[in-house]
Amino acid sequence: MVSMAGFRPSCELGKVLRNALLGCLTLTAALLGLCAVSYADQIADFYSGKRITLVVAAPAGSGYDFGARIFARHFGRHVPGNPALIVQNMPGGGGRTGTAYVYSAAPRDGTVIAAVQSFIPVDQLFEGDASKPLFDPRQFNWLGSIANSTSVAVSWHKSKVKTWEDLFTTELVVGGVGAATPMVTFPYLFKRLLGMKFRIVSGYLGGPDVDLAMERGEVEGRVDYSWHTLKATREDWLKEGKLNPLFQMGLAKHPDLQDIPLLIDLVKEPEQKQILEVAFLSYEFGRAFLTTPGTPMERVIALREAFEATMKDPDFLAEAENSKLEVSPVGAERLQTLVQTVYAMPASLISRVATLQKPDSGGPEVQFKTVRAKIVEIGANGKAVVKVSGGDSESVQIDDGRTKITVARQEAKRSAVGAGMTCAISYLGDRSTAKSLDCD
Repeated sequence: MVSMAGFRPSCELGKVLRNALLGCLTLTAALLGLCAVSYADQIADFYSGKRITLVVAAPAGSGYDFGARIFARHFGRHVPGNPALIVQNMPGGGGRTGTAYVYSAAPRDGTVIAAVQSFIPVDQLFEGDASKPLFDPRQFNWLGSIANSTSVAVSWHKSKVKTWEDLFTTELVVGGVGAATPMVTFPYLFKRLLGMKFRIVSGYLGGPDVDLAMERGEVEGRVDYSWHTLKATREDWLKEGKLNPLFQMGLAKHPDLQDIPLLIDLVKEPEQKQILEVAFLSYEFGRAFLTTPGTPMERVIALREAFEATMKDPDFLAEAENSKLEVSPVGAERLQTLVQTVYAMPASLISRVATLQKPDSGGPEVQFKTVRAKIVEIGANGKAVVKVSGGDSESVQIDDGRTKITVARQEAKRSAVGAGMTCAISYLGDRSTAKSLDCD
């Protein structure tokens, strides 16, 4: 056996070995480069000529829809293959309808993404069986968020409630969407935990419907009004003094709202503060985007990279600024971590929060009612006088944009409805806007 102890390669041999090593490294880098090119080509080949559907789990014209449409105009060019994007609104169930579709029915191939409400990731925790059959937030592939959220509680200028202190002595009637969204659940939470006086009118399709209800005097305010949405779509109301901002909700004050108290800061008892912190965790998700469970990971990565690129796109940022859409991105990794963190919280704490914000008797205090009524007369502006079976005459507004109208089981316009017709009307009561009108 020949001993190698003390062996020193000659300079010539050293050069050979070094060149061989450099050759291997060069080959490895080349192979990795080829793999990267191949990966990009595969993604581009898949998306080329296709379209991505962006499901917005909120009505057209809502705050979530507003931001999603700006995003949609720029996202596609950052996805390899440059697919076209179409926006599909899928409201209902307080955001659950569209989210459930993406979870269970949409193609799991990266051709469907969604813009969802900030509370969707914690929906199961606080609503239990109501949403468990529909979706599991932990199974989604989160892409990122345009910005985390801050919301405010507001009262209409004609309301007697002008400040947050007034809520302890004067009742505020607020409108809400669905029966399990923060517009509805948070007023219950604030009533039970803090003693604030709220009465909740639920059943509106979306935020714009609640705004219209405030204008018409059906309700006096709104809780969980996204500051992003408010300053982007209702800045005139703020300038004209039509709204009284009462307090803000979230884990930290928004830079724009230094003079508006943060609710958590108003609370002194540690248990109350902890409960509000848990309830407000959803605001960290803000304007979040996701794609379907089971999407191939290489496409998930490509979509996440495209999301990040969109957040830095000068054209997107310019349009966002002009449209007053706040951009303060939250990355996909942060959202995925938040979901896991929330679902690891103590069951006793989650149960306490869920109980405090659950509507009385399993439903909102005031709901839309459905009655049979005969239309006595109807004006050109859609203001109708109806005679409710067994009751007095009432006034109800019929609106093409906000009332679902059917005549003889066929979808119809307001002009198809006339005096003498008998209809099933879903509405809140005298002088409210009908949610639906189903005429014989």
